[in-house]
Amino acid sequence: MRTMRSLCLLAALAAVACDGDKTMKNLRIRPSAIAGSWYTDDKAALIREIDGYLSRVDTVLSNVVIRGLIVPHAGYVYSGRAAAYSFRQLEGRKVDRVFILGPSHYTSFHGASIPSCDAYETPLGQVMLDTGVVARLNKDPLFSDVPRAHDREHCIEIELPFLQRVLDEFTIVPIIISDVDPGEARELGALIKSCMGSNDVIVASTDFTHYGANFGFAPFKSNTAENLTKLDMGALDLALARNIAGIYEYARRTGITWDGITVTPVMIAALPEGVKGEKLLYYKSGDLNGDYSHSVSYVAAAFHEPAATPGRVDNGGGRAAAAGAPAGAETKRADGAAAGGMADEHPLTQQEKAMLLKIARETLVAHVEGKPLPDVGSLALTERLKERAGAFVTLHSHGELRGCIGYIEGIKPLAETVQENACNAATEDPRFPRVKPAELKNIDIEISVMSPLRKAGSPGEVVAGKHGVVLKKGWHQGVFLPQVATEQGWDRVTFLKHLGLKAGLDMDAYKSGELWLFTAEVFGEEKK
Repeated sequence: MRTMRSLCLLAALAAVACDGDKTMKNLRIRPSAIAGSWYTDDKAALIREIDGYLSRVDTVLSNVVIRGLIVPHAGYVYSGRAAAYSFRQLEGRKVDRVFILGPSHYTSFHGASIPSCDAYETPLGQVMLDTGVVARLNKDPLFSDVPRAHDREHCIEIELPFLQRVLDEFTIVPIIISDVDPGEARELGALIKSCMGSNDVIVASTDFTHYGANFGFAPFKSNTAENLTKLDMGALDLALARNIAGIYEYARRTGITWDGITVTPVMIAALPEGVKGEKLLYYKSGDLNGDYSHSVSYVAAAFHEPAATPGRVDNGGGRAAAAGAPAGAETKRADGAAAGGMADEHPLTQQEKAMLLKIARETLVAHVEGKPLPDVGSLALTERLKERAGAFVTLHSHGELRGCIGYIEGIKPLAETVQENACNAATEDPRFPRVKPAELKNIDIEISVMSPLRKAGSPGEVVAGKHGVVLKKGWHQGVFLPQVATEQGWDRVTFLKHLGLKAGLDMDAYKSGELWLFTAEVFGEEKK
């Protein structure tokens, strides 16, 4: 079987690129080792999946500069939600380089290793290494060339598609770390720190406790879920406090199967003085499937320092900043217009509604029939349709729901949001099979354009038929559009009780969970 080094060599022979002075340069490409297994190898599906995770993040830090992140590295079905919580903190920010530190899963060696490639490749394209920084690091004796450490390794590559979705132009410095003692962890961290610029970020790619007989770690005889949480939080608290010696001692004392036991100390040693660590999200795979006999824990965390200019995120001319209150809360663009949907303040014109329905219909037909999607960018769109806004696309067939998916908040321009969710409603709603071409003639489309969300002070603020509601409690979340209450004939309490069930909670969850309210401008095609 060919090694990753031989694959890189073959790719280098086929790939050429022009540098700034027009000379030719052979690129050594590290092809994907996990596309099609750890995550989908279909570009469009991968984009939809990642953007879906990012759209459901409800914690976006504001008035801070992100310096470091803790991110898990399992398959997206397990760790994608936590990864989104970390990487969403970078969206709209100017980032030049990302130092990604990961543990070696397939071989043991001393120190650290960087792959001998110029770029990583994912279904979303190539990500270039900063070869200058790589050369500088490789001069240190703690770095060595260990090709087998990179052949099948997933912990670096799994992070790249998320970075490709939240950042514009950036380079990476991918580092696999194996055996290092506390002193060497500090030395590696100091070396990396000396290479980092003011717009650089460092990522510790790590899952937390691996529990169960298959992992050789099953010390708990009862209350496994609670004990796992306690064990993980003990490790995370030390990481957030940047206590390197404490992390090593904790691992020795507890036997925790945390694959970032060397990676995390190196990351925190590379961070600037005075950064604050903050947990963003924590859950276990056992929380998802109820099986704690074989469970892996996932953590999202950020290390940050105050922004130089409070209230402003410098996006460097890239995508609009989405920092501020919890996702879904109204955020402001630099020009003062509300982002995330403005159905109440600036209603759509009839022409704009017609354009969105046209986009949705033509996209639906093309997607279901396997044809190229319409080029939204080539259409004569109004400024309103170019603004970021949340929107849902709902499909009905013979008067019955056939699919409904959308973005609660404005993560993309409205026209693009409608196009993406016309596809999602047809083929990604887990409640229904994929729409078939023969069904198209019987399907009508309804679009709901969201207003900014606002947090309700009490359930009594909900007006059935007027308000859509997002219920959040722990890591559970459910949403009903305003028209659901009208269509079902529900009063406020019945509406909220059913929302609790949709969120995977009990019917009284609305009494203790967070309620976020929105209105929606709803319009659609003639019913078939």
